[in-house]
Amino acid sequence: MAKKDDYRRGRGSNRPPSGEIDRYNYIDRDLYSSSEREVSSSSSPAKRRRTKKKKKGKKALTLALCLLFLLGAGIFVYASSLLSQINRDTTNADSYIQQPSDAPQWDVMSDKKVTNILLLGTDREKDGLQRSDTMMLVSIDNKNKVIKLTSFLRDLYVEIPTVGKTRLNAAYSNGGAALAMQTIENNFRVNIDQFVTIDVDSFAEIIDKMGGIEVNVSQPEADEMNRVMDAQMSAGKNHMRGTLALYYSRIRMIDSDFARTNRQRKVVGCMVDKLKTKNPIELSSLLHDYMGYVTTNLTDGEMLGLAANAIGLMNYPIETMHIPQGGMYEDRDISGAKVLVPDLEGNSKELREFLYGKDQTMQ
Repeated sequence: MAKKDDYRRGRGSNRPPSGEIDRYNYIDRDLYSSSEREVSSSSSPAKRRRTKKKKKGKKALTLALCLLFLLGAGIFVYASSLLSQINRDTTNADSYIQQPSDAPQWDVMSDKKVTNILLLGTDREKDGLQRSDTMMLVSIDNKNKVIKLTSFLRDLYVEIPTVGKTRLNAAYSNGGAALAMQTIENNFRVNIDQFVTIDVDSFAEIIDKMGGIEVNVSQPEADEMNRVMDAQMSAGKNHMRGTLALYYSRIRMIDSDFARTNRQRKVVGCMVDKLKTKNPIELSSLLHDYMGYVTTNLTDGEMLGLAANAIGLMNYPIETMHIPQGGMYEDRDISGAKVLVPDLEGNSKELREFLYGKDQTMQ
């Protein structure tokens, strides 16, 4: 005879007397109505299907998380590989901060939504000397969604910390990118914390890896290219490989250094136009090829940020200017060298308005 507790737990070996069923709270399946058994029977497969769906859902979620993890790990490894190719220059420029006596007594102007990166194109080192052939400030204005290119002429006669007054392009040969960057900031009162340096011969190789660029040239420019480079060009749009584009950006004899820097800005704009035609895979390949040519003080985080926004940035329109501005300098011959002596206050005002807007005060 089963104990009373056995009936409560459903383990009784015999049914209790019918009069004792309620007394022992015994649950007898035979006492269910037929309709209740049908409902119970029909609900079981549905529960099983829901259980299977839950299991499948969990498997799909697990698979998705694994794929995301692998993708993230792959991107991290690829990005680390790219960044490891970059040449780093972390020279501290703080020792060069000073305000030249003839520069405006304004504070250095900055804006969190404007990133100023000094692009330096340098000659290959010769006899222990290396000068910056190109000095161009690349300003990314995320507030107005514009990229602004400002060329600084290499013959600008300015005060270089630790060196004295001389041509601007001597800053790089005396103190590298850090001194060139700080010299421009000191004299023209705009914030520059970052730089990218590339030698001009590598510049030609980069353009070749892009497949060349399309450049609109004037008849005098075409004639000069045909005479010196044995090219077959005419006025209008011409396809240029790297060496032709490099020579084009350095032409000076037919006009002036102002026109020369204009050609440099035009070549940069044409490179951006060419990049716009590339798909993400091609852009990734080009990025991989470019990294080894670059020397910079940009951090890994800053580089990744620029790379992540590259497609959007390439859709920004480009605006350009040059320093000194017309009518704001004097041609002089100082110690046998032809130089441009700038009106620092006038040029600083023009530059600050170009980069930050005309509503900015000069203080």
